[in-house]
Amino acid sequence: MPDMAYGDGTITKRPDGRLQVMVTVDGKRRYRMVAAKLVKADPKEGKRQAEKLKRELLALRDAAVNPSAQTLGDYLEAWIVSMRDAKRSRIRPRTLDHYRLIVDRHIKPALGSIRLDRLTERHIQAWIDGDGGSPRTIDHHRAVLRRALNVAVRQRVLLRNPALAIDLPPIVEFRGDPLSLDEASRLLEASVGDRLGVLWRLAIDTGFRLSELLGLGWEDDVDLPAGTVTPNRQLVRRRGQWGYGPPKVARELLGVAIAADTVAALRAHKVRQADEREADWKYWGLVFISPDRNRDGDRGMPYHEAAVLRAFHAACDAAGIRRRRIHDLRGTTATLMRELGVAEDVRMSRLGHTTKAMARHYGQAGSALDRRAADTLGEALRTAN
Repeated sequence: MPDMAYGDGTITKRPDGRLQVMVTVDGKRRYRMVAAKLVKADPKEGKRQAEKLKRELLALRDAAVNPSAQTLGDYLEAWIVSMRDAKRSRIRPRTLDHYRLIVDRHIKPALGSIRLDRLTERHIQAWIDGDGGSPRTIDHHRAVLRRALNVAVRQRVLLRNPALAIDLPPIVEFRGDPLSLDEASRLLEASVGDRLGVLWRLAIDTGFRLSELLGLGWEDDVDLPAGTVTPNRQLVRRRGQWGYGPPKVARELLGVAIAADTVAALRAHKVRQADEREADWKYWGLVFISPDRNRDGDRGMPYHEAAVLRAFHAACDAAGIRRRRIHDLRGTTATLMRELGVAEDVRMSRLGHTTKAMARHYGQAGSALDRRAADTLGEALRTAN
């Protein structure tokens, strides 16, 4: 039998072992489920999850019944739930997770108890002034609140957005720390034969983001005979599970050209991967997989970004160069191509930049120009030493 009072929703155990949460929202029944596997393994945790889902639905219901009388915390909960439940996603799942973290850890503890219609600039300014994060982090926190309250204004729950007229600490723009041509050449030379040496080479050659590189598949994304690589997806890890998401931007180029040395390195990497592969390995079809066993005892799984960063720093140490962020390899691509005289529109196409301002921050071309750019960079890296 349901264990909630009438009007507060119900939590019911289904015959298949799942916990069903139901709350009537705006005249329609809304349902959430807690997996039977979790309920069986840890009944208390299953019940806690059901209670959490029930609170989310009740916040959504309260927003529909009397939106202006709810607290900011309840409104933000309903805002997050509405984006998560939209039939056509308006936001990437990992971005939504990031919003959830900021709401739960930073906004709710400071402002969540204030009634939405009584929230003022003074409240928000005091919260901003007391935030101990970096200026860029504080700006991100305010941006999430501003976006949420913009929705309240559009829905006529608020007359104006009090998060707009707020004084923020100045942000000193970080332009990155790209490798010089000599440093890039030393890194690649020191990494020959290393398991991830081809990753550094491919990153410098293409300017792909790490998530795009780790999401590359042999069958769909890499064309070795043509000497091209296409980032059709990015690898993501969300709530402890691996998955794929669309690339951050859609490139105009159907395939990004790579240098002959990169093609050769990928061929050797593919052979090595096939030789190392054993019968108990999981098969992902990815270009970059880890031979180490994870906590579940599986091998052949995708790389965690933290493990790649450790390997990259070890490679920098071996090459005798200063440690960088992996994202600085993307900046290296843009910078070296600019120094080598590659046209701006070609650089933009390779990196997936849509504006010249973005292209200049890091540093619509045809395939022939793209190929020439790849060959130019490849030859410069080969002859740098």
